Parts: sequence; structure tokens; C-alpha cells
Amino acid sequence: MGRIVYYEIDGKNYARQAPHARTKAQKEAVSELSKLNQSKMRLAQKYLKPLKKVIQFGYQELATGARRPFHACLSQTLNQAFEADGRAHKLSPALLKVSSGSLMPPFEAKATRVEDGILLTWTEHSWVGNAKPWDRAFVVIHHPEDEFCDWVSYGKSREEGKMLFPLPESQRSRTWHVYLAFSRENSRTKKTQLSDSVYLGRV
Repeated sequence: MGRIVYYEIDGKNYARQAPHARTKAQKEAVSELSKLNQSKMRLAQKYLKPLKKVIQFGYQELATGARRPFHACLSQTLNQAFEADGRAHKLSPALLKVSSGSLMPPFEAKATRVEDGILLTWTEHSWVGNAKPWDRAFVVIHHPEDEFCDWVSYGKSREEGKMLFPLPESQRSRTWHVYLAFSRENSRTKKTQLSDSVYLGRV
């Protein structure tokens, strides 16, 4: 009806106005800012594509209505994860968040390469804010050049203060961008709370 588009997500109906068709002159008059934004969008979508399953878990707390976890992560990435590089721009892995939510994030966390994989350590700070000793480590490692990642959703508890992320021998020659957050599943509702992730460097 008219220029209204109707669609359904998770059994709920939504409506939005369809974009107006642009004239040839309008298409040719795309501003430099629009070109920049389009370029950033393409770069962000390509970078995040291998992380889709990670994002589905890490941003679930921010999913509301028609806004899916990937949409929330894409918005955060476009707004906060790009740096100027001369007249160009680049996506900084250090500014990327693989999770976002209401839990207290890790404190004084570090990642170190060891013989069998990557050792993550953090300062135990249960009962500060909403941090609980039974919160579980959510660990993500990412190798963007090969568009490959691996992760653990419910790792060691916050109170343990450390966790080994084992690497198979075939993966030990790579260096990895490492991210750590905490997750907590509500046994009654089966919903999971997350913290914002922290970037632990490339190791």
C-alpha cells in the first residue's frame, strides 16, 4: 500500500517507508561524505562477516524488535571503530567490540602466548558493581587476513582469574586479535547477559 513496506521478524510485524527512487542527476551528485560512509559500510560488513556467530551471541542483549545483534554491532563499529588514515579511513581491531551489554567488563585483563595456546588473565573483582564470581569468560580470537575466528561462549569463571585458550598445532603459527568479555546465563529465563568486550592485543 503506497510506499510502505511490511515485513515480519520473529513472528512480529513491522512497517517502514520504502526509499524514493533517485534521478540520474541525484545519483551523480553523491557527496564525498556519502561516498565515505558507503565505503565504511562495505569495509565494516566485510570485516564483520566471519564474526557473525560471535556477534549473534555477543550482542544478544541489545537485540530489540527489528534490531538484530548484527545491526547493533554494525552501528557500534561504524560509529566507534574507525580511525583516520590520512585522507582515508581504516577499521581498528582495538576499537571493535565483539560484545556489548550490562555486565561489569573484565578488569586489568591480559593475553599471553604460551606453548599450548593463549593464556588470558584478569584481576578478580567479583561483587564490584554487578560482577558475580560465577560470570563466565567469553573469549574470541580473530585472524582477519584469513577471515577466521574461534571463540568460547562460557569459559572459566570470573573468580578464577585466568583461562587457557588452547590452539591446535595448525593454528599456532598465526597471530590473533584477542577479545575478552563476561557472560551470565539466567537459569530461569535462559537469557544471557554480556559485558562489553575488552581488546587484549594481537598475540
